[in-house]
Amino acid sequence: MTITINTDCTTYNPETLIPGIEVLRRGGTVIFPTETVYGLGADATSDSACSKIFTAKGRPQDNPLIIHLSDTSDLNRYGYWDEVEKAKELERLWPGPLTVIVRKRDIISSVASAGLNTIGMRIPDCNFTRDLIRRSDLPVAAPSANISGRPSATSISHVREELWDRVDLMYNAGRTRIGIESTVILPDGEKCTILRPGAYTEDDLLRIFKKVEYAKTGEKVMSPGMKYRHYSPSKNVYRADPEALLRVIKSRNDILPIVSSELGQMIRGNKLILGSRNDPVSISGNLYNCLRELDKTEYRAGIIEKFDENGYFFSIMNRINRASIPITEMDGFR
Repeated sequence: MTITINTDCTTYNPETLIPGIEVLRRGGTVIFPTETVYGLGADATSDSACSKIFTAKGRPQDNPLIIHLSDTSDLNRYGYWDEVEKAKELERLWPGPLTVIVRKRDIISSVASAGLNTIGMRIPDCNFTRDLIRRSDLPVAAPSANISGRPSATSISHVREELWDRVDLMYNAGRTRIGIESTVILPDGEKCTILRPGAYTEDDLLRIFKKVEYAKTGEKVMSPGMKYRHYSPSKNVYRADPEALLRVIKSRNDILPIVSSELGQMIRGNKLILGSRNDPVSISGNLYNCLRELDKTEYRAGIIEKFDENGYFFSIMNRINRASIPITEMDGFR
């Protein structure tokens, strides 16, 4: 049976770490909090431990995991970090929502890397989780703690809905802060490629690299979020600009709006509020919860507001686009 322990990313009893350390060292699975979403972690050096992650999630075997570390001093222990030209500059972004793809050391499981010779490495901005990793003396492989393809878990209730009795231990630290997964990049000298957008944006990376580009569709899968449909609730979600969204809900009472607080003021009746357009972190923080709440309603489908794809909203729209269908594909839409 899965055990749950309450904790906090900042203030916690060190003794609560002991069960997690024991589970990781014996090859088990642990749910842990980060600043982005909850992770489903296991020993990244063990093929059998990493296989448990894929089994629990129903995750395709060719979708690589990210390894979580406690400190920058571990980077060269598990990957060829000294090959990264902008290593020192990137290290200043940690702890934080950044994953960097590098050549992996042989100690890292080929199951974790999906058979690739590279691996994504990150240092999460959660004191509790970094302490758990440090004291276990292991790199921890972890994708988001949800069934593959579903919206990522930003609270322990989301995890329980899908992974209860599929994992050994869950740490509950309340709602996560950012709410969408880390930015994943592949550095190459003075340039880098964004494989998955996140809280660190193109503008942030241009302060380090001379050139920043985005991975093209169909490129080799080196990171989570590149190939498979992600972040989707069970019910269809259509995406539309505000004008089209308002037009649709005037004629349809079987579709639930998922909108900003600003657009919500123009809608009578039921709606799910993402947050303010002036506070994109509030929108990212509520996005997956709103998609999950849709599934609990009696509405046939949802319709979600599109945002201009500038700055951090580019990352938010990446998740919305992957979780939704264009409004033009709705039956009867004109």
